[in-house]
Amino acid sequence: MQLRSRQALADYIDLLGLSERQVARSAGLSHSTVNHLVTGRRVSCSLRTAMAIERVLDCPPGLLFAPDTDADRLALSRLWSRSDARGNPDSGADSQQR
Repeated sequence: MQLRSRQALADYIDLLGLSERQVARSAGLSHSTVNHLVTGRRVSCSLRTAMAIERVLDCPPGLLFAPDTDADRLALSRLWSRSDARGNPDSGADSQQR
């Protein structure tokens, strides 16, 4: 998944009054993963990482990260279609990773 804007990610974290460490801990990620995305050392991550960060920040899926591979597009499409069918955006394979 491609980070849309490192500044937007940093601003969203700041807006919620969270630290990078709090986001990382809540998402089940290392601090360095979140820090590298915020500072621009990394501009992409796995689908799982992107979804975990967006879930912790309680932002709509796809706001901060965009699919950059066909595999990511397909996985997101499947996830969204399952969510739509159930009327619950947090259902599906993703919610089992919590």
